[in-house]
Amino acid sequence: MRFADAFKENFWTVSNFLSVTRVLLLPLYVWLGGPYRENPTAFWLRLLLLLVLFAILSDFLDGFLARLLHQETMVGRYLDPICDKLVTLVAMLDSALHYGFPWFVFFFCVFREILGVWMGTFLYFKRDIQGRPNIWGKIGVGVVAIAAIWHVSVPYLKAQGVEGLWIQPVYSAWAIFAVFFIGMIAYTVTYWDIILHGKNSKSA
Repeated sequence: MRFADAFKENFWTVSNFLSVTRVLLLPLYVWLGGPYRENPTAFWLRLLLLLVLFAILSDFLDGFLARLLHQETMVGRYLDPICDKLVTLVAMLDSALHYGFPWFVFFFCVFREILGVWMGTFLYFKRDIQGRPNIWGKIGVGVVAIAAIWHVSVPYLKAQGVEGLWIQPVYSAWAIFAVFFIGMIAYTVTYWDIILHGKNSKSA
């Protein structure tokens, strides 16, 4: 499959619009963090959480609407996971810079995403196979959302005098590491022979 073939069909669809919108809202998410950290009130926290919830909802709706409206495209199949990766990494980077997210987990996730993009691109354009995300990737997206919400909420919780486990979101970060590490191994095992030798796999 040639790269140019992906752009011969109409890729201006509702689902692709939702995917791109998630990325376009990232600067707003980062900007809102400034006034929130200076004055961690419920108002600023609600705005940040609203953006996180939109990212979660749009991630579900883009694929659902593509199937419902019969608007599945080659660009969409590739664009959706790329947008997800950008949103995930920016959210974790922002949390690492400002909310105590472990840097080691962030850099591991960067490595995972780079490896995933390379493998997905190779399979799609060299082996003519759409690499499918495994269950661990789906679980990981949910854990990332929980971690982002938890980390962002800490300044507000501290301002309210909350103590104990509620202001220790690092546990969610290590859960991300565990889930993504298992998922990375599972994905590699599934497609290893296809990448090296072009052999077909029942899981592909």
